[in-house]
Amino acid sequence: MMGLLEKIRSIVAGGEGRRGTPFVSVRATQRWLSNLPGASDYDIHHVLVEGLERYNGDTRGEVLKRIRMLGLLEEAGLPLQARLVDQYLQSHARSEPARQPLWRECHLFWDQLTVAYLPFLNLALRGGEESGKLASMATPIAVKSLRYFSLGMRWEYLRGRRPAESAWRRLHKIYRAAESAGIALDETDIAEGGKTSCAREYVMTLLFDLANPYAFCPTEIKSALGLLDGLMVLPVPEAGLRRGLHTHMVDLTATAGPDRIDERWVPGGRLRYLDFRDVMRELEEHARRDPGSPRAAVAKKLASVIGRAGASRRGPRKPRMGEVRAVFGAERVFRIFSPLPGAAQDAEYLTLRDESGAGLGFVLGEARELQPGCLMAVDRDDGCGNWQLLAARWLREEDSQWLLGTEVLSRHPKRADIEWEAEGVGREAAAALFLPLASASQGATSNLLLPRMAYLAGRELLLRQDDGTRYRLRLGDAVEPHESWLRAEFDVLAREAV
Repeated sequence: MMGLLEKIRSIVAGGEGRRGTPFVSVRATQRWLSNLPGASDYDIHHVLVEGLERYNGDTRGEVLKRIRMLGLLEEAGLPLQARLVDQYLQSHARSEPARQPLWRECHLFWDQLTVAYLPFLNLALRGGEESGKLASMATPIAVKSLRYFSLGMRWEYLRGRRPAESAWRRLHKIYRAAESAGIALDETDIAEGGKTSCAREYVMTLLFDLANPYAFCPTEIKSALGLLDGLMVLPVPEAGLRRGLHTHMVDLTATAGPDRIDERWVPGGRLRYLDFRDVMRELEEHARRDPGSPRAAVAKKLASVIGRAGASRRGPRKPRMGEVRAVFGAERVFRIFSPLPGAAQDAEYLTLRDESGAGLGFVLGEARELQPGCLMAVDRDDGCGNWQLLAARWLREEDSQWLLGTEVLSRHPKRADIEWEAEGVGREAAAALFLPLASASQGATSNLLLPRMAYLAGRELLLRQDDGTRYRLRLGDAVEPHESWLRAEFDVLAREAV
């Protein structure tokens, strides 16, 4: 009897809970959407995301009605999401506390849409009665499942975080399912406008990984994203390798993105091959149309980064153990190389994880906010003061640990003083860091880290080192901004020994 009473209570409670949700019918969903509370886009968006969570928490109901209700939530949310994304991209000049809620809110929206669409994809592809009901919708369901999952992965890059290995595994799995069903190349219209396919959404995420958007400064990010999303032609992943034509490959069973093709790669059933040369040509054409414009500069940079990505970023890594002293941020880094006493007193200890020819990997003791390109200095010989200059490239949570990947900018940076002629002001002076290469095989030039106000392409500088040696330099292209500093190439015009 007690068991029967408990069962009745459970049924009654379930019925009450069902009656209390706004997502019992299409009409109820429409009423709920027409009365969304909130004084701002952010507030309304937040309520809608909570609604998606409630929708995903109760999967009862006839499948066609449920997918119609999801379509209503999606249609209402996408314009709000677009405005919040735009706010985030325009907020880089604001403080981190102002940007963090925007990033999190947008990420939750992509995440909840992915959670909503994936069960429908499983139903559509596995066969059975419900599969038959969704047969005519299989392509749009597959495209949206892949698109929203991909957008969530791409969103990680804008915080300087590489997507987790589990995310790559899931992305490849969704695409393989679409491939197996024979719908990977089928096109469909999406709510944001335009046609797309599973192959396009998948390749766009691979391209994002190659384009390395966290290497772009805040003022370039929006242009870079617009150029990538607006590409007219994207390659289709092919199962057969065409040597001399394909430039990149991706392993559908791996936990990472694409890589350049070299002699290591051999044909395999789970490998897919791509030719990104047309993408680079299209970006270069953008650069030629409006030479000298900021958008043209971003297009040129994208083509260059995509062309060299993979080989430059994925060298073999060797496990490393131990701790190093480290400081973060351009101002603290510069103090390390100044003659001021106590410059390293605020250094902290980081745990080494691995090392490649181009960078170091660390395990952080806790989560922390690090913007892409954040400067670091590390002393690997504790107390000896042999500081190396690094830049943060990505941050990722994995197995309850926060992993940090960095690029070594110089293993032997040297402090220097610079002087230049400023129009209408006379001579100005500042401190800088000379960044010599470790070896000529790195395939680049030495750089100069200098205050932004000191940089002007083509400007001639006088650089004086501590040993009295003087150089006359001409500044070349800016390589990368670092907070209030900028890393630039240069040509040596003359050397003067004093």
